[in-house]
Amino acid sequence: MMTPHSIFAQTRRALRLATGASVLLVAGACQSLLDVKNPNNIAESSLDNPAAAGPEANGVLGATTRMLAATSVVYGDATDEMEWIGSRDAWGELDQGIIGNFINEFADGAFPWSAEARYLTDQTIKRLEGFNTAGTLANRADLMRTYVYGAVVYASIADMYDDFAFSNKTIAAAPVGRTNMFKLYDTAVGYLDKAFALATTNTDRFNILAYRARVKHGKGVWQKVTPKGASAPAQPLVNDAGAVADANAALALASPDQEFNLVNNQEATPGINLWFEVNGRNESAPGRAYVVNPLSTNDKYVAALRDPITNAADPRLQARLTAFKAFGTLSGTLWITNTRELRLILAEASLAAGDAAGFTTQINTVRALDGKPAFSGQIANQAMLVYERQAQLWLMRRRLMDMYRFNIKDPKWTTSSNYDAALTQVGLLFPITNVERLANPCVTDASKC
Repeated sequence: MMTPHSIFAQTRRALRLATGASVLLVAGACQSLLDVKNPNNIAESSLDNPAAAGPEANGVLGATTRMLAATSVVYGDATDEMEWIGSRDAWGELDQGIIGNFINEFADGAFPWSAEARYLTDQTIKRLEGFNTAGTLANRADLMRTYVYGAVVYASIADMYDDFAFSNKTIAAAPVGRTNMFKLYDTAVGYLDKAFALATTNTDRFNILAYRARVKHGKGVWQKVTPKGASAPAQPLVNDAGAVADANAALALASPDQEFNLVNNQEATPGINLWFEVNGRNESAPGRAYVVNPLSTNDKYVAALRDPITNAADPRLQARLTAFKAFGTLSGTLWITNTRELRLILAEASLAAGDAAGFTTQINTVRALDGKPAFSGQIANQAMLVYERQAQLWLMRRRLMDMYRFNIKDPKWTTSSNYDAALTQVGLLFPITNVERLANPCVTDASKC
């Protein structure tokens, strides 16, 4: 829960996005929907009009991208993918892997965007499902894509947070607890199941199946590092039958190098923004494991990650670094999943099952997309899997879990006498932060809920 003022302010902003962002989609159908003098005074009851379904879905998309734009840099700084080069000490704390501090200003600043996205997603799905049941939903694709956005929100929260509370505006809810966070992956899968039933194009089917494979794999990874402990799991590889089936089904619909991405083009987005913090303010930069001289932020990013076979700079990472720099300071593409990740999921499953030939086939299919020479045992199979995941999945919010399960330590990680740190707690994720703790009494005292 957030303070009444903040949640009502965010609700007003969401209403403006849900109506104003796509006014042309609904103006002809229902002029009275937007017949207001002050957009801050749009009544929430206006969202009960079926003519608002398309703009409401767009509002959820906006909330989802705001969430990812805010949380990705916080997450990245806690890994070796990003590092602090600026002046704000709270970024430095994240860079050191001290992520258990619930009052860290940037983790705290990102949390409300996750809370808003979760709330708007659930409310919009409920509303659009009602329209669909009543036969008043003009375009079922609006419901389909809202399910997909909801899946991204839920899985991303499970990837990032140790705990979460599903409050309803000013009605507080008790935290679900780390041991129950796997249910968020299950909710994401449920939303994707419903989305797939509504999909009518192969592009939509690919996006849904590919992300469902990613979510099922993500749950398997989460289970490897839960409960938190002092050491990496003895067997870190995931072989989930559902993820494998979905990955194969998605690949059957896809071009060889197909992607499912979301774009944040809201240049007035307030708060923490991935591109502003890195390309604009220069508080953070790609980590030194990834780029040559992170401090030279005015220069183009030059990949430092070396291919283990050629010892050349990794071309995939270089392409991603170049694209990220070109996004500018306020908006850009949020990479969600792609055929490369699907093949890495299949490669990992093969390796876990002892199928070295299947592993090599999938790894080399990925490597061929970058023009890299074929892998034929030059390094250990698992080491090649870890390398390709590092090279292929930069800024896709997978790295922290990979570091934990494959026992990778960022050289900048340290310990803290006050807060939990990634260096000593394998599986540590971000806490419910201060903005929620101040507003939600259930977080600090379960007896109040």
